[in-house]
Amino acid sequence: MTAVLERARKKTKPASGKKGPDGARRCLVTGEMKPRAEMIRFVIGPENAVVPDLSENLPGAGLWVTANPESIRQAAKKNLFKAARPSDALPDDVANLLRRRCLTFLGLAKGAGIAVLGESQTEAALRAGKLALYLHAPDATRALDNRLSISECDLFSRLEMGAAFGYDQIVYAGIAPHGLAEKLKLEINRLQSMCSARKNEG
Repeated sequence: MTAVLERARKKTKPASGKKGPDGARRCLVTGEMKPRAEMIRFVIGPENAVVPDLSENLPGAGLWVTANPESIRQAAKKNLFKAARPSDALPDDVANLLRRRCLTFLGLAKGAGIAVLGESQTEAALRAGKLALYLHAPDATRALDNRLSISECDLFSRLEMGAAFGYDQIVYAGIAPHGLAEKLKLEINRLQSMCSARKNEG
C-alpha cells in the first residue's frame, strides 16, 4: 500500500507529558516523540477503564501510544496506563475501531459527493489525476492503471466497502481531493500500521 502519511520531524525534546513541535506526543512505551497521526490516544474512563479515543476529544489526560499492536500490548503489560489492566484484546479492539471509523468516513465521502464508484469510473479518475485516494478490495480481479501513484488502500473487503457506500458490494472506489479525504488517509495509515504489525506477528 502506498504510504499516505507525511511524517513530522522532531526538533526538540520536551519534558515528558508536554506537547512537542507540530503537535507531536511522547509514546508511553518507547519515549519517542511522534506526530499524533502515528499514535493512538487513550484516556481513563469510568471504573478506571482504558478507553481508546480515536477522535481525540474525550475529557481527561491523554495517554499516547504508537499505533501498533506490540506497543499497545506493552503499555498494558507494564501497567503504563496506571489503570485497571485492559483486556489482552485491546490491540484488536483498537484495530476494529479504526476499521469502523474508516468505513464511516467512506460513507461520509459518498454523502459529500466526493466518492467515485465502479471499475471504469475509478480508473478514468485515476488516469486523470482526479483522486486523492484509490481503494480496491483485496480480491479485485485486476489492478487499475495507477500510473500517477495515487495513495492506494486494499484493507477493506468488497462487502465492507459496499455497506459503507450503500450497495451490496463495491470492488473499486476513489475519493476526490477534499479535507475529508485527508482525514481518511490518516486513519487508513493508522489502521495499516496496526494490520501490518499483526501480519508480521503471525
